[in-house]
Amino acid sequence: MKLHHHISKIPTAYTLPLRQKVLKPFLHVDDCVNTGDNDPTTFHLGLFHERKLVTICTFLAESHPDFNAGNPYRLRGMATDPNYASQGFGQVLLQHGTVLLRQMHCDLLWCNARIKAFPFYEKMGFAYHGPLFEMDRIGPHKIMYKYLNPR
Repeated sequence: MKLHHHISKIPTAYTLPLRQKVLKPFLHVDDCVNTGDNDPTTFHLGLFHERKLVTICTFLAESHPDFNAGNPYRLRGMATDPNYASQGFGQVLLQHGTVLLRQMHCDLLWCNARIKAFPFYEKMGFAYHGPLFEMDRIGPHKIMYKYLNPR
């Protein structure tokens, strides 16, 4: 299936409605800003299908104490509008982000993954790290990671 889409960098404000709808429905949309969203090294990507923003993700320059990496990034706030879920948009957007990160010489991408997202991240080449942990009002998560540039 050919996906008709356009990917671009987007401002933080564009991410907030989907973050709220998909990831944090218990918050007001204005409360879905994450720490680091507006840092100069942070970037947000949006995938538009038929001019509608359907998938988002945020990449932050952030290390994790358990990983040795020279230029690590953290993936946060990855979400796809439920009306467009399971159509490959998330894969396309994450692959695009990974290409950009490699160009920036990022060597590690990590995230806190929800249980229901495990299969998605596995399919994208991420591995598990550490035990399950609970995030307040969101549920159980596990750290997942992927080395991007050969070590």
